[in-house]
Amino acid sequence: MMTETMASKGKVLVAEDDRALADIVRLAFTRAGYEVTVAHCGKMALRAAHSTAYDVIVSDYQMPGLDGEQFLAGARAAGQSQQALLILCSAKSYELDSERLRSELGLAAIFYKPFSLGELVRAVRDALAPLPAT
Repeated sequence: MMTETMASKGKVLVAEDDRALADIVRLAFTRAGYEVTVAHCGKMALRAAHSTAYDVIVSDYQMPGLDGEQFLAGARAAGQSQQALLILCSAKSYELDSERLRSELGLAAIFYKPFSLGELVRAVRDALAPLPAT
């Protein structure tokens, strides 16, 4: 039986070292019809972003190897995912300079933990939706 979610709405790379949270985010995007890859550290995520063209990258801020800022800067600078929609997730709502990060990395959004999976998926869906014809 063919369903609407069988056709991928886009490719999402989730960079998250907390395996339980990574699985939950992966499941939310998979259920929404996206093809999802998970990387559990910044270096693994950067290799994936360089070798595959992702439509969306959702990254944790604190990760081993490369932190989210370093990883997203590297993904934006070179490789197959330079044009990806970038979303940063962090538990450091007071410590991050969100305006600097938005500007320097071209972030579409920053989500602070705990965040709503529904809101995260909606933000991606809305950002990737084709513009209405005028």
